[in-house]
Amino acid sequence: MSFDLIQRPSPPAARPASGTRVELAHACPGRLRARMPLVGLDRLDTDHLERLIGATPGVSSVRINPGALSVIVEHEIAAGARERVLERLRSIGRDRLRFRRAEEDDVPSIAPLVLRVAFLGAVRVLPARLGTVIGAALLAPRVLRGARSVLSGKVEVELLDALAVSVGALRGGIGTAVTTDLMMGTGEYLEDRTMRHSAALLQDMLLPNPETAWLVRDGGAVEVPFDTLRLGDTVLAGTGERVPVDGLVLDGQALVNEASITGESVPVTKAPGDSIIAGSLIESGSVKIEARQVGDETTTARIAHLIQESLEVRSETERVAQKHGDRQVYMTLGLAAVTLAATRDPRRLSSVFLVDYACPIKLSAPVAVRATMSDAAGRGILIKGGRSIEKLAEVDTFVFDKTGTLTHGALTVTDVIPLMPESWPADRMLALAAAVEEHSNHPVARAIVAEAAAREAGHPEHGDVDFEVGYGLRTTASGAEVLIGSRHFLEDREGVDFRAHDDRIDALVNDGKMLLYLAIGGRPLGLIGLRDDLRADAAETMRRLRAAGVTSLVMLTGDRRERAEGFGAELGFDRVHAELHPEDKLRILAALQEAGHKVAFLGDGVNDAPALAQADVGLSMQKGADIAQAAADVMLMEDRLGAVADAREICDQAMRIVSSNSTMAIGFNSALFVAASVGALSPIGAAMLHNGSTIALLLSAIARAGLPSGADRARIARADAPRSTATRQE
Repeated sequence: MSFDLIQRPSPPAARPASGTRVELAHACPGRLRARMPLVGLDRLDTDHLERLIGATPGVSSVRINPGALSVIVEHEIAAGARERVLERLRSIGRDRLRFRRAEEDDVPSIAPLVLRVAFLGAVRVLPARLGTVIGAALLAPRVLRGARSVLSGKVEVELLDALAVSVGALRGGIGTAVTTDLMMGTGEYLEDRTMRHSAALLQDMLLPNPETAWLVRDGGAVEVPFDTLRLGDTVLAGTGERVPVDGLVLDGQALVNEASITGESVPVTKAPGDSIIAGSLIESGSVKIEARQVGDETTTARIAHLIQESLEVRSETERVAQKHGDRQVYMTLGLAAVTLAATRDPRRLSSVFLVDYACPIKLSAPVAVRATMSDAAGRGILIKGGRSIEKLAEVDTFVFDKTGTLTHGALTVTDVIPLMPESWPADRMLALAAAVEEHSNHPVARAIVAEAAAREAGHPEHGDVDFEVGYGLRTTASGAEVLIGSRHFLEDREGVDFRAHDDRIDALVNDGKMLLYLAIGGRPLGLIGLRDDLRADAAETMRRLRAAGVTSLVMLTGDRRERAEGFGAELGFDRVHAELHPEDKLRILAALQEAGHKVAFLGDGVNDAPALAQADVGLSMQKGADIAQAAADVMLMEDRLGAVADAREICDQAMRIVSSNSTMAIGFNSALFVAASVGALSPIGAAMLHNGSTIALLLSAIARAGLPSGADRARIARADAPRSTATRQE
């Protein structure tokens, strides 16, 4: 039964807020379009604004059209919904907006590549001088980047790029130089576009704080801004509301869903003396809470801090990759200097520069990686960059969060065991349980009702249902009192003795199942076993990971130990850690890494985000919380666990392609270098063979990595379509 400890006033009617002009342009049931001049501001981060609007209760999707200065919102069809959305729009002032930095506006354009292709197609019919001028203009940006590299005191790949195109251009090979520049630009364009597509602004994906909270004051409750809460305040949270603070329950009882924080798939009861976590959802009941942590000190805020710290540590990989590329510059410059000193022949020097090692090494690996990412996307896997591919291929330990990854996160009935089979056989007992439980919205109740419907068990008569929040239900049937709930409720509070059935109960618990107890007339009536649905491909996925070289499988969960160990034994996990909090998961991953393991972590909830950021590679399920997807290196766009094994196999293949292409590039270009340095290869021949070999390597990488089919591209497009901006919790 849901109840309020303190009578709260009705919310005031929506009223226009000053400062932000919003005009309703069009409206129909469940949808509105409003003119909002504020969305036309220069460099406005519209993604962030969409998330602000999407946090409004009842809003399912938001789309902003800056050109038309309009906002389109789809919302629930209910009384007051439209007014609530308009009030939300009017409440968003300029101080709450985010603006993109100047460098974030530098979106990669395909236009320069198109210009180079057009030039190469027309260069033969252009007057020589005009062709030279146009070609020089096209090459100028790359040459200037090389010059800036030298002026900054660094010898980087940009310098070699500039020399590669400059030498060819100065010797009259403007077409060859532009071709080289086109190939380099294509690789850079593919990489930049892919990285921008997969990137997310992490800080905006956090579980949003409520706009307001109910503060207990002078015997009543007043609604106050969230950021005014202080330590020691007493707040009230009721059915359907999120807890605004970490604190201690002072009064009342409630059924609380903590899945977004602890990963526990079944709601827990909170009573006086229990701790309660900010961000958890009150499913039933009402509690008064003493605030022990507020604002930046709450659990969700600490999770955000952990994510930021973990992500900062990961930048070392980028620096190592850049240093490797820079070393190729010194190698090529050294070889060119030796050639010039030995031969004094500028023609040979030009040939050597045109067969440099850096070009195929620089382009072959990124294109192979991007082709691999395209192939992965076609299989429902979004990989956030080549760094993630490399690291996933090195992983030797896979760590899984249980709820929502190994399981679907939804309970199902596995056992219906009558303890009075003569008068109450299985189907009759299940029908009674379903008839009573249909009055509840608890996950256990939904599972029992669904099972009874599937069995067509019927609907027996019963009396009024009384709810004991967090414990169970009470009614009458066949002239006797019926109790349904936990063993603690039936035995300790109601005196029904189940000890005679301990062997059967222990067997079910040891098998990883949770139990619902039934009694009638003070006697045990039956047991109903439930568990999360194990994904059909879970066992096969574990087998494939081991075949791909993964040596250790670990499961982490907030679930109770008995259930977790049952799942772990069934799937062959090496280690199982249960009853965990967010900090525990992070600690376990850090310990594995300190022991020398390369760790991949698969999770889906807000509580998993720190672990996803800490792991060498984080993977997030398709139905995971937005914050989990933001922190992950790999997102599974389809709700399919087998995609985890696909991702590992795809990354293994990518690294084989990169390794073999690098070997072939070094071998072939070494042969070209020898030919160029002894004068057996002209600059034109060097350019043709070098560029031809580079193109061949790129095509080989694309062909070996694979590209998505037409059907796969359509599926990717659907996956990229605008989603509800509401933050998911499980």
